[in-house]
Amino acid sequence: MGLRDVKKELEQLEQEELIHHISELYKKHKAVKEYFDFFANPDEDELLEQFKERVYEGFYPKTGKKLKVYKARKAINDFKKLAYSAEKVAALLIYFTQVSTVYARENKLKTEAFYVRIENSFEAALKHMQQNLILEQFKEENESIVERCLPMPWNCHQHMKSILEQYYDE
Repeated sequence: MGLRDVKKELEQLEQEELIHHISELYKKHKAVKEYFDFFANPDEDELLEQFKERVYEGFYPKTGKKLKVYKARKAINDFKKLAYSAEKVAALLIYFTQVSTVYARENKLKTEAFYVRIENSFEAALKHMQQNLILEQFKEENESIVERCLPMPWNCHQHMKSILEQYYDE
């Protein structure tokens, strides 16, 4: 069944039935709840803070001690579906990179793959900023991230510096 068919079916329902169906979706699906909560109260700053908490929990879970980066990435993808401004998406992308660099330094990770992921997430954030013409807004934060990578293994600092230079021609 396509969207057109669904719309036809919904048009035939009474308002009370529509409200019932939407309420059921709201109760059963977290993504629908988040969508309608944001629809009812479109405060992007508050939403950004909620999703920053979810990103943070991916690295520092409240229950258990196992790293769950996939949860942090999912938070970013969910946020992209709700957010209106490119600046807020960029802020969350940069936050992910900041938290991952802090985590790597604190835990002295030795696997190259983790550092490659940091580099890739940083580059994705810069690409998003470039596409939305907001690179200059985040320049200081981006430079700070690169400097925090200085003591990291696998030549991470040099790779991050090279990535940064690609986007900021000086």
